[in-house]
Amino acid sequence: MGWFATLLMGLILGLLGGGGGILTVPILVGFFGLSATVATGNSLFIVGLTSAAGAVQGVLKKQTAINPAIMLAIPSMIGALLSRMYLVPAIPDRIYSLTRDQVLLGSFAILMVAVGVRMLKKNKTTAESKQNPILVVSAGLLIGLLSGTLGAGGGFLILPALTLLLGVEIERAIPTSLLVISIQSLGGFLGETGKPLDWSLLLSIAGVALVGMAIGLKLRERAPRKALEVGFAVLVFTVAVWMFLKIL
Repeated sequence: MGWFATLLMGLILGLLGGGGGILTVPILVGFFGLSATVATGNSLFIVGLTSAAGAVQGVLKKQTAINPAIMLAIPSMIGALLSRMYLVPAIPDRIYSLTRDQVLLGSFAILMVAVGVRMLKKNKTTAESKQNPILVVSAGLLIGLLSGTLGAGGGFLILPALTLLLGVEIERAIPTSLLVISIQSLGGFLGETGKPLDWSLLLSIAGVALVGMAIGLKLRERAPRKALEVGFAVLVFTVAVWMFLKIL
């Protein structure tokens, strides 16, 4: 079941961009028995590598909005790296009656619900009226901090950032988000240097996810815009409920 879920994660990542990444931490925790703290770090490698493969196709087909990608990717990568090196180790083992893993998973689920609602209510203002370099860079840094703390699933915030802050159309935002996610996640994974890693498991999961990514990229070419937006929101809400149940 874990390998099927991994295949599905890659498929959704290719189909919806950042949406697929939110499944990685639940998969690592629920099916492969990793703690939330370890899973959030390992997910950066898996999603980063998988996203990089999808990003290459988007760049080659000229579907990627390069400038918005750079504006988000650099501060996001810095935020993710700082989070893995300093923020996550500083979180106490217990916060009141909750363990650190429960706090991470609960925060992850709450954030997913908030972004899912925002995506469904997003307005149609133009990119020209939305672009604010300071706001975009600040958002990128915050996204990186959240991604490094909560796992690669935080990367799903990149898709709303591209559409809501930079006015990138959903069809171009998806391949663009893959480029940002790959840079952010692989950069943040550098913060795991020196920690014990199960490379055999990591590479196996990434390999299955890459197969799903290839399928998702093919399906995305046929999917209508509204279906992508609604599908993203439904996915976010579903996984959020699963995560809440996991920590109860």
